[in-house]
Parts: sequence; C-alpha cells; structure tokens
Amino acid sequence: MQQINRSRARLASCAALSTIVFLAGCGMRPKPMPLAEHIKRADADHATIEAHYVPLSGDLTLGTAIARALKFNYDSQVAKLEINQQEKQLDLALMQMLPRLSADAGYTDRSNNNAAESIDEFSNQRSLDYSYSEMPTHGSGDISFSWNAMDAGISYFSARQQAFRALIAVERRRRAINDLVKAVTTNYWEAAAAQVMLPRLDPIIHDAENMLAASQDAGNAHLQSPLTLLDYQQNIIQILGEMRRIKDELVGAQIQLASLINVPQDTHLNLATHPQDVQPLDHMDMPTLERMGLVMRPELRMEVYQQKVDRQDVYKEILKMMPGIGAIGNGNFDSNALLYHHIWGQIGVRATINLINMIQGPRAIAVAKGNVRLSELRRLALSVAILAQINLSAQKYVTAVDFLKSSRQINNVSLQMEQLAVSASAAGAQSEANRVRHQMAALLGQLEYSRSLAHTHQALADLYASIGADLVPANADIQDLTHLTAQVEHSISQWEDGRLPDLTLPDNVRSPDAGDKTVPVATPVPQAAPPASPVAQTQAPPPVPQAG
Repeated sequence: MQQINRSRARLASCAALSTIVFLAGCGMRPKPMPLAEHIKRADADHATIEAHYVPLSGDLTLGTAIARALKFNYDSQVAKLEINQQEKQLDLALMQMLPRLSADAGYTDRSNNNAAESIDEFSNQRSLDYSYSEMPTHGSGDISFSWNAMDAGISYFSARQQAFRALIAVERRRRAINDLVKAVTTNYWEAAAAQVMLPRLDPIIHDAENMLAASQDAGNAHLQSPLTLLDYQQNIIQILGEMRRIKDELVGAQIQLASLINVPQDTHLNLATHPQDVQPLDHMDMPTLERMGLVMRPELRMEVYQQKVDRQDVYKEILKMMPGIGAIGNGNFDSNALLYHHIWGQIGVRATINLINMIQGPRAIAVAKGNVRLSELRRLALSVAILAQINLSAQKYVTAVDFLKSSRQINNVSLQMEQLAVSASAAGAQSEANRVRHQMAALLGQLEYSRSLAHTHQALADLYASIGADLVPANADIQDLTHLTAQVEHSISQWEDGRLPDLTLPDNVRSPDAGDKTVPVATPVPQAAPPASPVAQTQAPPPVPQAG
C-alpha cells in the first residue's frame, strides 16, 4: 500500500510539472499590445514631455540656446546616461576579479532512515547488517572560498576592456554634443533670418496673390494680350512658389529650435542676435586643420579605443591556453547527531587545463589578432574620410562666402530697383502691379541674402565641427544653466578670431597648465570693427587621456 501511495505521488508530481511547463510555454508567446495601451502610453509620454518644458525668459542668444540644448535636450541626456552606465559596468567588471565566496544552508527530512547493507568485495558475501549513519532529520551549512588564477586574469583583461568602453562612451558623447551644437546653430541662424523676414513676407505674399487674381480676371475679360498675361502670371507664380518654400524653411527652423531648447513648439522666440555680415577668413592652414581633425575627431578616438578593446581579446585567448591554478577552502557544519565531528574545514589547491583550448587556442588568437588589424584598417579608412570631410567643409565655407558676396550684390540691386519702382508708382509713371512685382523681387533678394548669411555661419560651424573642436568638454557640468551659458558664450568669444588648441608640444604631450594655449588656424581680415561670431566655433579641450 505504501508503494502504491508513492507511485501515485510521483504521478501527481509529474502531472503538476507538465502543467507548469505547458503554461510557461504558452506564456512565452508574445502578444501585440492593444491599441488602448498604446494610446495610454502616448498620452503619458506627451504629459511627461510637457511637464519637463523649461520656460524661457528674456531674449534668446546663441550661447543660451546651445546651453539649454546641452542641459535639457533628451539626446544629450541619453549620451550622459550612457557614460554613467559604462562607468557602473566598469565597477562591476572590477568586482569580477574578486575571489568567489558563497554560503549555503539546507534542511532535510526523510520519512525513514537511510539504511543500507554492505557486501564484501572479495567474497561477495554480506558483511554487515542494515545500518545508517545519517539521521532522518538534520540541517547543514557551509561557507566556501574559491579563487582561480586564470579566471582572475581573464577578469582583469575584461575590466580593461570595460575601461576602454567607458572612454568610447565619452567620445560618443562628444560626438553627440557636436551634432547638437551644429543643429542648434543651424536652426538658430535660420530662425534669426525668419524673425527679420517673416513680418515682411506675409504682406507681400498677400499682395502677390491679389495681383495674380487680378491678372486672371483681366485675362477672362480679354483686356490684354493672352501671351503677355500668361508670361506675367508665370513670373508671379514662380516668385510666389519660391517665397512660400523659403517661408516653410524659416518657420520650420523656428519649430526645430524650440524643440532643441526644450520649449513648446508654438513658443514665440525673441532672438537677441540677428544675422550679420561675417568677416571672411584671410587664409586657412589646411595641414593644421587636417592634423587637428586626426587628433580630435571623436570617431577616430573611438576606433583607437576599440582597437585596444580588441587587443585585450588576444591576451584573454592566450591566457585560456594556460593551466588554471586555483585554491579552494570551505567551512562546514552538519547537525547530524551520528557524526563524530559536526564542524570541519578543508582547503586545497587544484590545477586544471582545458585540452580543447590547446587545439582551438591558436585559431582563437588568430581571430583576435585579425580583429585588431581590422580595427586599424577601419581607423585608417575613417581617417581618409575625415580628411576629405575637412577639405570639403573648408571648400563649402569658401563657396558660401563667395555666394554671400553675390547675394549681397543682388540684394543691393533689388533694393535700388524697389526704390525706383516706388518713386515711379507714386509719380504715376508705372502701374501698381509693377511696383508690387519689384517689391516681391526685392524681398526675395533680401531673403536670399539673409539665408546666405545663415549658411555662411553654418559652413564655418561645420568646418570647426569637422576638426572635432568642442564647445564644452564631454565631462563638463551641465547642471548649472547659468554657469554653462557663461562657459558657452566665453568659448564662442574665444573662437571669434579662429584659433585652435596648440598641438605643437613635443610628442603632443600636454602639461596640466597647457590646455589654454592656442595657435591661429585662420586670420580674419583686419577691420576696425570686431569680427562677427562664427556661431559654432568652439573651444577644444585637451585630448582625452587614454587608459593604457
């Protein structure tokens, strides 16, 4: 009967286990979220975004816009959080080098004694009656210590890898900051142009639409030659289309700028800096710019650190081929009343070697060395691309300056034609339609000139971004907005004369107090007035020190 009960208990246990496994398998199948949950999530995210808007008071300068973006923009916060996570991962990797120390406790209760008989090895005869040396109910516990030299070595190289990954995160944040500064700069100057031109744009568009409607009415009434009217309408439609396209870009820049500085998109921004003429750089020392880019670009530094990460894999694979020598020790306790010693300890040393690693080790080492070579080639390929980018940015800046000169000339001519057209219309020498048409052409010239100014500032900002110059260091404190704004504005003023950090020290070794030394990269044209701010010109910090 007792045996039957045990069989039934086993069957019940198997059935219960099968049911649990089946239910767990059904629960692993993913199910799409219902629409109601997506709506709830979207409403919660929207409420969170609105709750984190920071009001803007007073005029918005370029330095304030960049500082607000660095502090409040979510992309900047993600990059900062990634650095924190990598540093925590480094702390965790260092903890992996510690010995293993574990404690264990248990309690057992048998329904009967663990009795057994003994059989003589030689005679194959029963030598003892049934006996047991363990009480049915007893508790046990132990604390054990183990340490393996090979595991400690692998953990050491893994910790070094994590240290380099933390430095990669710093460089990735530098790149995120530079991208954010470029975006703020671009949209700031576009918004500055919009602030000047949009109040004049809408009335002219309204007059042009009225002129177009009047011309169409005249065509329907056959008051003028159809070819003349169609040619006139075509010119008006083309100018209207161009002004509407530019208006869309200018309004979009205002929306983008509001989003970057963490204010509602419909917030009215009063920009303190209006587009102003720029002072073209007299000359640019391209070898200096190229050398600066190869030293400071975060993408290249990331590849350097990645190569160091890959090199640690070579050391780890070599270490895996060596014998693992370890020490173990533990202390034990057992409440079994039949034991003579209830508390005991033991210690030992063990050496193990994985013979399979001896076979596959050379291939694993070859693969790890191949990854190191691949990292080096990838860095060289990226260096070539960066050199091309620096030269292209310099060329685009030169082209932007030339285009700015042409836009200025066109704008001057358009303004003179507008003045003559207004005078002629007031004297009755020409129609009102011709006056409006010349005003449209003049406004279009002003729009192109304002946008050319913005593009020139942006081209200079792209040039400095292409060489990896930083507005603020990646480890700068961004919590205090006032201090951060002052730092950004000071950095911008420092770069107004186009100066770069000094990289001419012997072997590129920097002393702690040499971080502020600068050398000219481009000389502004001498003028009595101070040069205009090159927008995203930045103050580059000393190179981030490499960890080994």
